[in-house]
Amino acid sequence: MIRAFLPLDVLDIALQGRALSNKAKTKDNLATGTAFFGGLASLLGQWFSPRGRFCVWVCTEGFSLRGLSSVRDRSSPQAWEVDRLLLREQDGDCCLALLEQVSLAGGELAVEKVFLRLPDASPLLSAAEQSGFATYVTERLYWRERQREAAGDAPASGPSAASPPRRRHVDDDYRLFELYQRRIPAAVRRAEGATFAQWKANRDRSAGQEWVFEKEGGLAAWAAFDTEGERGQLEVMAVSDDELERVLEHCLTSLAGCRHLYCLVPEFEPGLPRMLESRGFSQVARYSVLAKDLLARAQEPCLVPAGA
Repeated sequence: MIRAFLPLDVLDIALQGRALSNKAKTKDNLATGTAFFGGLASLLGQWFSPRGRFCVWVCTEGFSLRGLSSVRDRSSPQAWEVDRLLLREQDGDCCLALLEQVSLAGGELAVEKVFLRLPDASPLLSAAEQSGFATYVTERLYWRERQREAAGDAPASGPSAASPPRRRHVDDDYRLFELYQRRIPAAVRRAEGATFAQWKANRDRSAGQEWVFEKEGGLAAWAAFDTEGERGQLEVMAVSDDELERVLEHCLTSLAGCRHLYCLVPEFEPGLPRMLESRGFSQVARYSVLAKDLLARAQEPCLVPAGA
């Protein structure tokens, strides 16, 4: 049975311990994960939010809780992403029921699209596909550890970026969309947003602060990076591999104080893995990103002149 989450469900989840681990991955939990008890506290906090409490559901069997799912907005309320999928690795039936509930609730709230990221080898991928989700891109997570004895060393100087970077602001959105159109394959754009309005609504939350790099009056590159203690996470996109390498070097210099560095790379960016591996990174995980359309697109009427 599927029902709304209640605060007492936290006790049931706590008693089951790590048997109910979160299978849904978001950009902000790829590198760090979520502490078990911190995750429970977050669930309780969400229940006390007027909007958040309606975005968490549990799957039960008798008096036992089998699983839990929750969603959050992407860049607008028109697009959701599944940020929690707490269940056992092989429980496809529970996964299917929870994802069907996500779709039902999203349809009632006029949500247009739902996104989900799962480990590429997860047995739950088949349940997600049965629920109407389709994989549109795979991603690889790269990681590098810097040795502690090198912590005091000055970062090596690399090629300068196209221009001194600055923080991204709202006026950059359309130029960033143009960069996205140039670098992202059509199949991915169809899932994430073929038009400016769709892209802006469906855009994934980026890790940390966003920066842009300009060259000759145009937007040459974009980067996002975040730090937490000794951990750093970055994303980059550029008009060419040459610019990509320069921006990557700038980001690594900016994150020189981090012992652990992570970078999420989509499969359609063949040059970036080579650049990362040459700087000591190695692949540690692989993910499938899925999407599901909830609203059928209306057919535009085709009007023909009476004399035609």
